[in-house]
Amino acid sequence: MQHATLSLNDDWQLTGISPDGVVEHQLSGRVPGHVHDDLCRAGIIPDPFWRDNAEQCQWVERYDWRYTREFEVAPEMLTTWMELEFAGLDTFAIITLNGVELGKTANMFIPHRFAVGQLLRAGTNTLIVYLDAHAKALVGKDLSKYWACFSNDRVYARKIQCTYGWDWVHRLVSAGIWQPVALHAYGAARVSDLFVDTVAVTHITGSAPGDTDAMVAELNIHYAVDQDSTPSHLACSAGLSDNLLTANITIHGPDGKLIVDRQHLARGRDNQCPQLLEQPRLWWPNGYGAHPLYTCTVSLQDACGETVDSETITFGIRTVAIEEIPDEAGSSIALLVNGERLFVKGANWVPADPFPGRISAEHYQRLIGLAERADMNLLRVWGGRLYEPETFWDCCNRSGVMISQDLLMACGAYPEDDPEFLRQLREEFTAAILRLRKHPALAFWCGNNELGMGDDPASDFVGKKTGMEVSGPLCAHLDPHRPYRLTSPFGGNPNNSPLAGDCHISAWYDAGFFASDMQDYRRRLETTVGRFISEYAACGAPPKHVLLKCMTEEDLADPAGAMWEYHTNNNPYSGIDVTHYRLLERTAQALFGQPDDNEQRIRQMEYAHYEYIRLAVEAVRRAKGYCNGIQFWMYNDCWPASGWSLLDYYGFAKAGYYAARRTFRPLIASIVEVEDGLQVWGCNDTLAPAAGTLRLALHPWQGGPCWEQTREFHIAANSSAVLACIPRAEIGALWQAQSVFTADLAGVRAWWYAAVPHHMRLPRARVEVSGDLTGTHGRLTLTSDSYARVVQLSADADFSDNYFDLLPGESRIIDWQSPSGAEVSVGVGWWNE
Repeated sequence: MQHATLSLNDDWQLTGISPDGVVEHQLSGRVPGHVHDDLCRAGIIPDPFWRDNAEQCQWVERYDWRYTREFEVAPEMLTTWMELEFAGLDTFAIITLNGVELGKTANMFIPHRFAVGQLLRAGTNTLIVYLDAHAKALVGKDLSKYWACFSNDRVYARKIQCTYGWDWVHRLVSAGIWQPVALHAYGAARVSDLFVDTVAVTHITGSAPGDTDAMVAELNIHYAVDQDSTPSHLACSAGLSDNLLTANITIHGPDGKLIVDRQHLARGRDNQCPQLLEQPRLWWPNGYGAHPLYTCTVSLQDACGETVDSETITFGIRTVAIEEIPDEAGSSIALLVNGERLFVKGANWVPADPFPGRISAEHYQRLIGLAERADMNLLRVWGGRLYEPETFWDCCNRSGVMISQDLLMACGAYPEDDPEFLRQLREEFTAAILRLRKHPALAFWCGNNELGMGDDPASDFVGKKTGMEVSGPLCAHLDPHRPYRLTSPFGGNPNNSPLAGDCHISAWYDAGFFASDMQDYRRRLETTVGRFISEYAACGAPPKHVLLKCMTEEDLADPAGAMWEYHTNNNPYSGIDVTHYRLLERTAQALFGQPDDNEQRIRQMEYAHYEYIRLAVEAVRRAKGYCNGIQFWMYNDCWPASGWSLLDYYGFAKAGYYAARRTFRPLIASIVEVEDGLQVWGCNDTLAPAAGTLRLALHPWQGGPCWEQTREFHIAANSSAVLACIPRAEIGALWQAQSVFTADLAGVRAWWYAAVPHHMRLPRARVEVSGDLTGTHGRLTLTSDSYARVVQLSADADFSDNYFDLLPGESRIIDWQSPSGAEVSVGVGWWNE
């Protein structure tokens, strides 16, 4: 008999039980799903994302919940070896089958399997999942011993930490069967945990260094085998009793051709099969090459040659290392892929929903696709979330967007002195490593987020015990050729030093900056540079039409800003004596001036994000080699909010995304003021030299340029260099606030103003718009008669560019598309209409 599977995702009934034991709610329950989602769909709770409705949903976490399902099992499926698999239970569950308790769970992040061969019957079976209230499950735990940001009651709970409330998402502690449920029937054996490890990629002795045809990949194929000990399964159909198994291992290349076909004697859980592969096609991250995927299949055959089970995975061939070299400042740190030092461009990935069971494959594809189009090459899966499902990883593997994976502890002290807690972490981390290690997109592991921030790395900081005794040894054993870092930030002394290791820093999120007039913001951004910035915080509002999905026009104009505050949230540990919302409002006004009305105020709060991200990326890319990466806090959002994310909750790009997309291009120009004039830099992230024409110009607000030059440029591979120095005297009297200096290189424009933006005195501009403003997709041509400041296109659509300036007489073609296929109307505006 081969492996057979019965899905149990449909037809569940959900029952709510109050704290005093009264059954109060009975409704259908969606699996995969969450209680909050079911209650909202049934009209029992309001939409928790609208205004402050989340307050009316807090009672849900205090109830127990019961999921019930009846299902039919055909007689021919029954066998002695059957397992019931819950890929994810949220969280404190007791499971019964036909009235018999199968077991208890207390971890949202791992799959749970139960042997049910002796309990199932042909015909109707009844499965019940009892989910205890969060507080009930933690009775007896001394939570006062362990401080944690935002909520102490999360440290013992192996649930999504951020949904206990954070400075960017409200408290929404849910319950549910959040991943698929299935019944499995096995024959004599099962194969699992298939993993093709790239041990090394080498060149044949005597070959040219760049000759890819002369490369050899050293692989190690890992897989596990479980066998049924039932006597009836130890014999094959020919009556043999030998339970030896043979693994037939095949590898198909990216083109589908069979390139490996071999047999291997399979024994036990730890099977390893070395394999050399000539002329491998290497997997490269986004922006550095192709991302070819191979396919490996392991089929188990019994002594009679009958196939009893098989597993297939896709994999990529590449090497990854983290290079740290001491220098005069401290220590450099860089990510090396296939031996090449990369400049990391990306952001921090948080849950795309507080109820992750409802995230569709299409939404994952959309979010990762937007990262790919923005030339991002590394997203950091932050430690206060969950281990993402296979759909997420498949998108990353195919797009070349690499992942650094935090193990799931964040911003707090955890009960490392509790042996049972460490045992549970060991089980969780093992399951995560075994499942995720097969993905070429996974670049490196990290033990936690910010548990040791600000501490001497040699001290016994919080999280170190777990890292040294649990996560570090597990990664070294189960995934030996992928780097592991103890925590983030880590390196230097203390941890979070900008001089060594990775750091979490920001020029914006600074009490001293807030207390100033902010007129030196460009200088602050130019000098806020670390060796590898794994979190760079910058904040911005989404467009008005997005804000109206979670609040009203009256809310947006409310001077008290109650709903703004509710959907921005705040960090009480920041050291800044105002909320995030007021800090963003204050920043936008300091940079762009007193707004005339609420519409302008919102636009300025959007564009502050663009300005900060644009200048931050240019600064770190000029410092390429000293700094080797920047990841913004944060990439996506968990609920409708006005805050850190580059994409809003609905998956649409905010102003900050378009700034990142512009400055993350492989080849850009960058302008910085120096004592005697301007320096124009070229930044080349590709692995080949770059050459072309650099166009420099000074433009007044109306008419043609009053000064211009063209220069041929050459930039070495993977480097940044000064391409031009423009002395102040060369531009002379034209050097003034009422003009803009531009540098165009390879289709990307850099710009510089002589003063802060609110000193610009712009005449009214008339922008002529032609093309498609309604439909599901279209093309627009925009032409301005004078300098048009911050041209903004608004709709639930993706734009080829947005939040850009138009020079006098300049035309720009913009393509747009509604990703949902729904018809939209595109709004066009600019600051000096």
